[in-house]
Amino acid sequence: MKLFKTALFGLALCCGLSCDKSSNPGAGADPVDMLPADNDISGFAKKGAPAVMTDAQSIYAAIDGAAEKYIELGFVEGVSQTYGNGSTDLDVRIFNHGSHENAMAVIEEFYPTSPEVLLSGVETMIVDHGFPAGYQVHYAKAGIYMRIDTREKTDFILNMAKQFCMNIGSKIEVE
Repeated sequence: MKLFKTALFGLALCCGLSCDKSSNPGAGADPVDMLPADNDISGFAKKGAPAVMTDAQSIYAAIDGAAEKYIELGFVEGVSQTYGNGSTDLDVRIFNHGSHENAMAVIEEFYPTSPEVLLSGVETMIVDHGFPAGYQVHYAKAGIYMRIDTREKTDFILNMAKQFCMNIGSKIEVE
């Protein structure tokens, strides 16, 4: 069955057809489709349009500095979206890396300096407490790697970042 899906995807590419879903069946959805709707998480709404990343050029435009590492670690597609609740913002970045191993390799590459491991295994969530003015939450499940950056360092915003992870993580299918 997996060989059939791979062949079908290859045929679609050769014929010039576009695909709305990720080529990774473990992802369950396109990263854009995983973004929470406005007010799904405690009054947070999207600020501006999402930055969709589908190739090297678009990931370089969306991520300054680390794009090359993401590409080396199997980047397939991604999205970046800022959310705000009127008093604070957070940035959500979701990347399809094609396999759980690749998603975990991204976490290992950017492993936090002051980590707090909240989940490990099939679903991994690590909070980086090493930033003076915010948090970084790293999350991986199936072939998806996600990073959430906060712009303040409060229990409230950390809890909101965790809720974003759990909301998005619930949309990721595991093979």
